Amino acid sequence: MKKIPVLLIAFLFFNLINAQVEIKPGLKGGLNIANLTNMDNIGGNSKSITSFHIGGTLSFKFADFYTLQPEILYSKQGSDFSVSGTNNGQFQIELNYLSIPVNNKFYAGDNGLNFQVAPIIDILLSHKNVNDPQAVDIAVAFAIGYDIASGVYVSVAYKQGITDLFGRNVNTGNGYQTTDVGDLILNKVIQLSVGYQFDL
Repeated sequence: MKKIPVLLIAFLFFNLINAQVEIKPGLKGGLNIANLTNMDNIGGNSKSITSFHIGGTLSFKFADFYTLQPEILYSKQGSDFSVSGTNNGQFQIELNYLSIPVNNKFYAGDNGLNFQVAPIIDILLSHKNVNDPQAVDIAVAFAIGYDIASGVYVSVAYKQGITDLFGRNVNTGNGYQTTDVGDLILNKVIQLSVGYQFDL
């Protein structure tokens, strides 16, 4: 019997929130143009690779001008790397992440145009051609998006990692190895995305 008032309160609270906030699940995917910064510091040159990201979203529209959109994405990143002075020292660094952006979308009027900023946690799932990369990357993304009719939307984002690939700017209890941005190897990605939101 004691559970009934608690369940009733929870039910009423959910309905109140649901009445005030428009909630929509969705899907999102697209193109990654990825690279790593300052690779020349380790004796080579890097070039961008073309890859992809894909996953799910859940948007909470709190007001006409603001929507909070957490996402869970698979994001394939890295770079092509060639060792200076060699003909056969070319390979691709692969970094596969479970990416968790918390996207804040700010709308400019009612025409669908929006500006986005998102703190991101990237959890490393697998890697190739790199030794002992940092297991977690913290990043931030800035984007311009446009909501098309019928739940479809598009966006262009720039995503910048702020955690060194080898964790040298992470304090693990023994201080920082370096915090010089000119030395750090950081993820950077241009993301072209298409998404679709479902009506509940």
